[in-house]
Amino acid sequence: MDFSKFKPYVVSAGVSTLTIGKGGISFSKTAVLRLEKAAYVELLINDEDHILVIKPVTVDSENATVFFRAGKKNIMVRWNYQDLTDRLAEMMGWKIQETTYKVKGEYNLQEGILIFDLNKARPIHQK
Repeated sequence: MDFSKFKPYVVSAGVSTLTIGKGGISFSKTAVLRLEKAAYVELLINDEDHILVIKPVTVDSENATVFFRAGKKNIMVRWNYQDLTDRLAEMMGWKIQETTYKVKGEYNLQEGILIFDLNKARPIHQK
């Protein structure tokens, strides 16, 4: 059999999730794997519909943001960008100093992107 059209699919327990809280934003292991451990991504925000898109890009892309650092033992990504967490909290009317939110992402195979509908986010931890 010719395997030239095949590529490995990395199996991971759990689903692609994004967690937003006062300490920052975290992407689950499955989310990182679906994005094929991209070193850089572009974050796209739809303020009107409250949707985030994470799109792998190259380091040369104008809006490239560091994502996964190769060689890390723990496969997850954490962004500690206070400006971003504040912006998302304001957009959603969340009190992230008191509550942490988690939302499941949808992987778009054709585009290789993760889509997070923040309207579907659920509180997971409250003070």
